[in-house]
Amino acid sequence: MPAARTMPFFRLLVVIGGLTPLLAWSQANSGFVNRCAEWVAKKGYSTDYIEQRTGQRPRGNMAGDWRANLEPKDVKPGDVVFISTGGTGQRAEVVDEVIRNAEGQITELKVSSMNIGKMVEPSCQITENFGKVTQRNLRFELVLRAWRPD
Repeated sequence: MPAARTMPFFRLLVVIGGLTPLLAWSQANSGFVNRCAEWVAKKGYSTDYIEQRTGQRPRGNMAGDWRANLEPKDVKPGDVVFISTGGTGQRAEVVDEVIRNAEGQITELKVSSMNIGKMVEPSCQITENFGKVTQRNLRFELVLRAWRPD
């Protein structure tokens, strides 16, 4: 009988332990939103571009918050890919074209996004192209995950 009583307490500890990193991340994310409110309001980040292009914005302010719903190997034009910006940061870009080799494997993606370029205000992740759409070719192996709008 004592083991049955300790089990709910153990589960509570596991749940609390699992929420601690989430709560810390949430506080850091809200700090960014508060600190960079002026920039966020201007809607020039890559996540803003995704919303403008697809008409949808998954839950969360940052690209790293968005959940993948697609294997990268299955991307097509109009889908969104996520790439690392170093550390834990990620950026989202719209797939404009899928480039394949002679064997049919994806080698590159032509993507577009906003806020790609030389960093001018690192604390708020602002580049020289904040709010400006740029297009580039992206090596497929850099894709971390993908999302397809509904």
